[in-house]
Amino acid sequence: MKLKKNIEVNTFLETVRKCEGNVYFKTIEGDQLNLKSLLSQYILISIVNNDELMENGVIDCSNQSDLPILAPFME
Repeated sequence: MKLKKNIEVNTFLETVRKCEGNVYFKTIEGDQLNLKSLLSQYILISIVNNDELMENGVIDCSNQSDLPILAPFME
């Protein structure tokens, strides 16, 4: 799933913390950021304004029941 453009990043990351499983931001190069990690959250904040990285990145959940929680932020 792709993130919507112009999301409120802090609200998104607060929502990620509510998820039971891990939530990953994955790039086409194969990189994975576990968004439950504070370091990965800082990295996401730094790249969120990079249109190319955001367009090519996807969100993946280890627990499929977390998808409805994140749905408001997804395209």
